[in-house]
Amino acid sequence: MPGPAGATGPEGPAGPPGSTGEVVLAYGSLRGVGEGTPGITFTPVIFSRSGSLSTAIAVSLSGNELVVGNDGIYQITVSINAEATNNPDSSQPYLVAIITVNGTPIFGDTTTFFNIANRSSASFIVQASLGAGDEVGVSISTEFPALKYMNRSLTVVQLSS
Repeated sequence: MPGPAGATGPEGPAGPPGSTGEVVLAYGSLRGVGEGTPGITFTPVIFSRSGSLSTAIAVSLSGNELVVGNDGIYQITVSINAEATNNPDSSQPYLVAIITVNGTPIFGDTTTFFNIANRSSASFIVQASLGAGDEVGVSISTEFPALKYMNRSLTVVQLSS
């Protein structure tokens, strides 16, 4: 038969800290299939399907932007493929795309414009502070009317509050 329990001993040393891990606060994506026709002036990229959406990111009424639900720092990724023209030009025609927030360039200047050359694809990633209700989209233009775009995506991930 065991005897009575002894007195509690001294507290041991603290253990090593655990990993903090990564936390994604919100996420959402759009993608488009089929051919899109840009104009000479910037027009919104047309998306046809929404991807995964957290409860804090929604699709805009037009279906072409993602609406963030919380203030915070976000990572925005855009990927667009230029459709090959039938007769490639030696001057390599290209599309010009820009990430927009509420319909205007994300940083208010041309630092976020990126070119997508004929017969290629391009991705562009930025991190930016966004406010609740901001609509994130992409606009595109070209001076080469034969050049179209296909297979595009827009992803927004909230990194911090």
